[in-house]
Amino acid sequence: MTGPDSDLPALRDLARRFAPRDVGVGVADPTVSPATVLPAEAPAIANAIPKRKREFAAGRRAAREALRAINHAGVAIPKGADRTPVFPEGIAGSITHNRLAALAIVAPKSLFRTLGVDIEPAQALKPQLLKAICTEQDRDMLSALPETDRLLLARCLFSAKEAVFKAQYPITRQVFGFDAASITFNAVRSGFTATFHREIGTIRMGSTVSGQCGMAGGHILSMVTLGAVQGSENANFPFCATG
Repeated sequence: MTGPDSDLPALRDLARRFAPRDVGVGVADPTVSPATVLPAEAPAIANAIPKRKREFAAGRRAAREALRAINHAGVAIPKGADRTPVFPEGIAGSITHNRLAALAIVAPKSLFRTLGVDIEPAQALKPQLLKAICTEQDRDMLSALPETDRLLLARCLFSAKEAVFKAQYPITRQVFGFDAASITFNAVRSGFTATFHREIGTIRMGSTVSGQCGMAGGHILSMVTLGAVQGSENANFPFCATG
């Protein structure tokens, strides 16, 4: 994917459409801005290569834009001991970045327990990665599609699993492989449901969580929000076992 294909305004617009009310969105370009960060963030990239520094700095700029979108000060977002971003007290958030774009979402924890977001290039997945990423259920779904569609949807599937992992991690503090959950897309592939195949912390086998997935600006975008208010999306996760 070349630079001109990365349309950040289009990516921002899609993220804003996906984001529920009271979720702030921020986007930044890691290719044009210097890799400057706030002092509290600097230790995280002290020994990083230039590419990593640019992406990290863009992610933090995106996070501050997202914070300002919900009328919060654009403060430092240091890296925690587990390498995840440390958002301000009372704020849930998620950051994602690659060499062409960085995106962040944030929200008050009074309304959202956790958030998960991921961006990937809108390109077909390499066939040799299918086995590592897909469960048997995932492969059955993909096998019904033409090869070109199958590999692009596999990249969407990968992105969806990344967003699910980010959303669940603050609850379980556990890392798991791609085989822990399968993804089912809706008919127009604008949303998905992840179904867990084993227990992970408080997540029961059979639990489901829903999210959104789409393409814009040369990227695939996946987003998961775990509502803290009854009736909001995924409010009962991880206690929504279906099996």
